[in-house]
Amino acid sequence: MTIEVPKSIDLNVSNSESVQRISNASKNGGVESVLMIPKIKPIFDKLHLAYNLKRANESKINLLVAIEGIHEGKLTDISILKDKGASAIYINSDEDMNLLKRVFEYAEFLDIPIFVNCNNKSLSQGVMHDSEIAYSLGVSGIPSFAESAEVAKIYELSKHFNAKVVFQAITSKESIEILKNKPENIFIDVCIDNLYFCDEDLKDFNSLYKTFPPLRSREDKEALLEACRNSTVDFISSNHIAATYKDVPLEEADFGISKLDIFTQLAYSLPLEKEIVTKLISTNPSKLFNIKISQTIKLKLGEFEVDTNSFESKGKNCPYKKLQYQIV
Repeated sequence: MTIEVPKSIDLNVSNSESVQRISNASKNGGVESVLMIPKIKPIFDKLHLAYNLKRANESKINLLVAIEGIHEGKLTDISILKDKGASAIYINSDEDMNLLKRVFEYAEFLDIPIFVNCNNKSLSQGVMHDSEIAYSLGVSGIPSFAESAEVAKIYELSKHFNAKVVFQAITSKESIEILKNKPENIFIDVCIDNLYFCDEDLKDFNSLYKTFPPLRSREDKEALLEACRNSTVDFISSNHIAATYKDVPLEEADFGISKLDIFTQLAYSLPLEKEIVTKLISTNPSKLFNIKISQTIKLKLGEFEVDTNSFESKGKNCPYKKLQYQIV
C-alpha cells in the first residue's frame, strides 16, 4: 500500500557540496525546492550569487539562495542582491547590533525574509550539548542558553520591525518558551535531527550524531515535538551538511549529518500526524516563498531500510538506519 504526499521544501541546506549533488540528493529525498544557506562557503556578492544560480539552472533544481546580510563586519548590498535573484538573507545573531538593525530595515523595506542562526559563538566552542552525558564523556559542552539568550535578543529586536524573521534550527524548550506567543511575521524552524535524537545518542562517542546546533536533552526533543503538534513550530528542515570526516575521535569529527537524500521520507516517519508533517515541510514553506508545489512523492507504507550507499550527497555519514512511516 502506498500513499501520495506533496514534495517538500527544505529551508536549511548548507552549501557544503556542489549544487549538482544537492540537486540529485533532493530528487532522492522528494524535495522540490531547497534554500541554500551559506554556512560553509560565503555568498555575499553578485559573483557568488550568480555562480550558484547558474549551477542551479544547469542542474534543473529550484534553488533558493540565502545571501549573507553581514560579511566580515560589513553590511552586504542586500537590495542589489535581491534584484539579482537572492531569495532570503542569512545572519548570525551575535553580530554588531547596529548592523543587525540595518539588516532588519532592509528586509522590511524589500520584503525579503531573514533566516537567523541564533548562536553565541563564544559560548559554543564545545562538542555536544552541555549535560551530564557530556561530563561523563569528558568532552566540552554547548549550553542551551548559548541559543536561548540570542533568541531573546533577536526576538526583542524583531518586535520593532515587520520583517519576516525565521528563527532557524531551534533546539531547546527555553527558546520555544520565549517564542510561543510570537506574532505572525515570526517563524520557528526546527531541524529534523532534533525531533529524532537527543544527547543520549552520543553516549558511546558515536560521532555520527555530532551535529550543530547540537542534539539537546530528551526533554528538549519532546518539547519540540509538542511545539510541532500545537503549531508553535512553522517549519521542519533538514539542516543537511555533507560531513565526511567522521571516523575519528568525537572531538575531532566534523559537525553535521547527511540526510537530504531521505528528507521527505524521514519527515513522514516522525511521530506526528500526516497533516502536520505536510504543513511543516510543504504548505508553510511554500507560503513563505510563494511557491506552488507541483509534484508529489509516493511512500510505500511499512518499514524501510536507509541505504547510505544510494545517497547522491557526498556525505554518507548518517545515523538513520531503519524507519517506518507514521501515517495516522
